[in-house]
Amino acid sequence: MRIARLTQRRDFLAAAEHGRRFRSPAFTVQVNDQRRDAAESGLRLGLTASRKVGGAVERNRIRRRLRAAAKLALAGQLERPCDVVVVARPETIAAGFSAMVADLSVALDRARPGGNRRGPPSGKRPLPEKPARADSETRFRP
Repeated sequence: MRIARLTQRRDFLAAAEHGRRFRSPAFTVQVNDQRRDAAESGLRLGLTASRKVGGAVERNRIRRRLRAAAKLALAGQLERPCDVVVVARPETIAAGFSAMVADLSVALDRARPGGNRRGPPSGKRPLPEKPARADSETRFRP
């Protein structure tokens, strides 16, 4: 069975804004469980490799490797209604294939709601709270 593809820019942006993130040495995975289109069911995959990664030959090779790794890693979860975006890094080209497959599997397991992940769901660490100032402390003292 083929993995459905993300083709619309808005879907990539929605995964970046609302999705959970998993970072590995070779790539970043963004998983968005909140879909606009309820009619479509099943997992959709989007791949991104910018010019920072390399020239056209390197980017195409990276996308082929990521697509093959995703086919193996996501085979058992094709019915899960979510969007998965994989953002390549320059290290992707030299990464081991089995490590990429394992990282993609771990990313989806951690991205599940209530899954084993570290930190808040947004992927950002909360800011530490500042202690409340006492009334006696003021900026300007007479």
